[in-house]
Amino acid sequence: MDINAYTVCEVAVALVAVVGNTLVIIAFKRERRLRRLTNYYIVSLAVADLLVGLLGIPCAILTKMELPKQLYPCLFTLSLLIVLCTISIFSLVAVSIDRYWAILYPMGYARNVSTKKAICK
Repeated sequence: MDINAYTVCEVAVALVAVVGNTLVIIAFKRERRLRRLTNYYIVSLAVADLLVGLLGIPCAILTKMELPKQLYPCLFTLSLLIVLCTISIFSLVAVSIDRYWAILYPMGYARNVSTKKAICK
């Protein structure tokens, strides 16, 4: 098995993603003051990125090494990688839209958007 620069970089990114996003989730869980609407979106993004670090990047490394050799496990690893990355992107879009509306319509945002709505949707 050849360990190349790609694999080393992927492992480094995975470690940073797992440690960093775990710290974000722990901080959110411990500090009640952080439990505000925008931070729920941030935690959603942190969970998505944590899953990318834990599951997605290992799938990418396996794919780069042309493993697994059978069709269905190969399709599963690629599908899992795509789904996790898409979830992460959609979480980032949700954060962006939330901030956009909060900046563009500050009075209406505070009146119409609540933490309960963010959690339920």
